[in-house]
Formats: sequence, C-alpha cells, structure tokens
Amino acid sequence: MKHAKVLKLGGNLNPPFFTLISFPLAYLNYAQALLLWTLLSMLAGAFGILLLQQKLDGPAFSFAYALLLLIGLFSYYPSFVNLQFGQLSLLLLPLLVYGWRAARQEKTISAAICLALASSVKPFIGLFLFYFLMRKEWRGLCAFLLTLFSCALIAGLFLGFDSYVTYYHTCQQIKWAASNWNVSIYGFLLRLVGGNESNVALLPIPGLITYLYPLLAGIFFVAIIQFLRPSLDIPAQQKIDIDFSVIITAMLLLSPLGWLYYFPLLSIPFLILWQWSKTGIYPIALPIILMICIFFSNIPINYFDSIQIQASNVLAVFLGSSLYFLVLIGLTSLLFWLRYHLTANTNKNPSAKSLHFERIPPGLLLLIGIVVFLPSYQGMCKATIDWILHSTHYSQQYSFVAHHQE
Repeated sequence: MKHAKVLKLGGNLNPPFFTLISFPLAYLNYAQALLLWTLLSMLAGAFGILLLQQKLDGPAFSFAYALLLLIGLFSYYPSFVNLQFGQLSLLLLPLLVYGWRAARQEKTISAAICLALASSVKPFIGLFLFYFLMRKEWRGLCAFLLTLFSCALIAGLFLGFDSYVTYYHTCQQIKWAASNWNVSIYGFLLRLVGGNESNVALLPIPGLITYLYPLLAGIFFVAIIQFLRPSLDIPAQQKIDIDFSVIITAMLLLSPLGWLYYFPLLSIPFLILWQWSKTGIYPIALPIILMICIFFSNIPINYFDSIQIQASNVLAVFLGSSLYFLVLIGLTSLLFWLRYHLTANTNKNPSAKSLHFERIPPGLLLLIGIVVFLPSYQGMCKATIDWILHSTHYSQQYSFVAHHQE
C-alpha cells in the first residue's frame, strides 16, 4: 500500500482576531464546518443587502423587490466565488452596511465600532479610518482606534502576542499576488511589468514596480483623501453615500491583495448609485454605467496562479484580469465625476432636466437584468459541472483503491 500524499497548506493570512472568532469551527469536522460557514455567509449576505436597500427605499421597500435583490446577490459571479472558496466578504457585508446606516443617522461611535470590527478581520477595511479623520469626527476616530486596539489585545491574550509576529512574517511570504483574480493596482502591475513573483509579465521591465507601485498608489491615495474632504456644497447624506462608496472601491485597489471575491462589498455603491438614478441624478447614464460594471464583473474567468501565467497565455490572462480591474477603475471614476457634478450643481435641479428612471419600461429593465447576469449563470453552471465530474472521478478512484485493498 502506497503512503498517502501529504499536502502542506499555506500560512494563515488572516489576522489573529479572525482566528480567535472562528476557533469554534475547529470543534466540527471539515464538512460540518464548511456547511455551517456557507450557511452563515449566505444569511449574512442576505441580511446585509436587505438592510441596505430597506434604508434606501424606506416604506416603499417591498417583498417582491427584496426577492429580486436576493436573486441578484446570489446570481452575482463574485458572490458565487465567495461561497465556493469559503471567503469572508458576505460575512463582512452587514458590518459595513451597519456602519453606513449609523453614519447616515449621525451615530458616529456606532459606525466607528462596526467598521473597526470589520477592519480587525480584514485590515484593508482600515482605510475607513480616514473617513473619520478627514471629517474631523474625533469621537468616531477614537472609537475606531480603541475598537481596533481592543480586538488586537483580546486576540493577543488568547493566542499569544507572537501570533502577530507569525502573521506578519506569513504576509511577507506571499508568492501569488500576480494571480489573475487579484484586481488591485499591485496585482495589475505584477502582471504588466513583473516583480518578484514567478509569473511571466506582459511587458517585463525588471525593478520598475519597485518605484511605479508606490508612485501610483500614493497618487491615488492622495486623490481619495481629497475626495473625502468635507464639502458644504453636497447634501450631508449624499456625501456620506459617496464617501463610503469610494472607500470601498479604493480599499480593493490599494490593498496588495484585493481579490475578486470581495466584489460583493460593491453592492453598497451599486445600490446607492442605483437609488440615485431613480431619484433624478442623471438617471439614464447611471443605470447604463452600473449595468456595464456588473456585466463585466460577472464574466467568469478561470483562476490562474502566478506560476501558471506563462509566455503562452500571458496576453489572454492579462486582458481577462483587466476586466475586473477596469470595473473598479470605472466605478471609482464614476464616483469622482458624481462628486464634481454635485459640487458644481448645488443650486440646480438635475431631475427637472432629465428623464425619470421610473419611466423606463419594466420589461426592458427585466431584459437588461437577465442579460447582465447571463455570463454569471454560464460560469456557475460550468463550475458546478466541473465539481460533479471532479467528485465522481475521485469517488471512482477511491472505490478502485478500496476494492484492491480488500
């Protein structure tokens, strides 16, 4: 009898606080833990998106619209990928939505606590610190930092403070940031000009990323800071809406590991801007641009690790992954344009000059919705068929081995 092949898992890239709160799953076997995790993710995602739209619609929120929202969320290809790979974005969605709702209701401390809890699980969400800093909401900033510190302290007391040293060193050993599902600026540059990873770059220029990445990330960060500056020309709630939206897109672009499966968090800017289109802020342009963003982020692209990007496929991988990257760039550019529009047209009534979104025929909207999600359905069907074939293949192998061992 041959010895079973031992697979060594990669290091834990989640911070110690996440390890602590997920520890109870260790008392279950793998299948039970995965099932529970998947169910919790689905419930959290559904709760988060309904909580978001209920706040946007108010009394007009209906059961039929809630059902359409849930279908849309779980038809979204990045949501499917999130569930398929057991990722975190659907679990984080309610915390971000609660933070947004609290900020809208001027409950600054509650908003800070929710956002800091999410940041303790995924550090790139810590970009929200600058939301409080730029608005000079000092109580919120203190609550944000105190919550971060408390979570880190609790995790350190239970798991040992050396767990943070291990976490830091593990993060320094990442060798898959060039993967095509990494849609951040860093991932894009690794695929374009190359770096310290094993992938073949489209236009290899050794050492350029060392200078180009900090430069582009720094310029973009300064632009975000300018975006977050208070403006008396923009109504308070609209300013909160676009600030939250741009931070969500920015944190995925600025993080070295902004993966495709975090795209369900984009449901916050998507639904906010969809609501704006219904209330008369360029109602024709906004739905079209949003549908384009959703359509391209719904296109299923097979995962390629850094080492799998070779000279034979580098162009195809680069172009395919650039679709996801351009979704973030396009959505961020749209938010910058809207901020400029809101500032320049404070005393104007754009709804008086433009066609109301509600006048678009419902049948046309349904057709657009079906077309937008068609690539996702194709990808989910293919992934499901591949999983069934994969499971059948290994079941047959196991039965063959078991039969010959009897």
